[in-house]
Amino acid sequence: MADDPKKQGRDRKLASTQEHEVAYIVNAAKVTRQKALEAIRAAGPSREKVMEYLGKK
Repeated sequence: MADDPKKQGRDRKLASTQEHEVAYIVNAAKVTRQKALEAIRAAGPSREKVMEYLGKK
């Protein structure tokens, strides 16, 4: 955890195919695990683009 909680690293803006990242997308976008993985692979590592790909933003 960062010393200053107001400072957020760029990691918060990225999504990967690691299990905890996929679980976050599944819960946030209310989609299946398979759909979340497909979105991450298609849209790239940007969480914002993944959510746009899923039509959630």
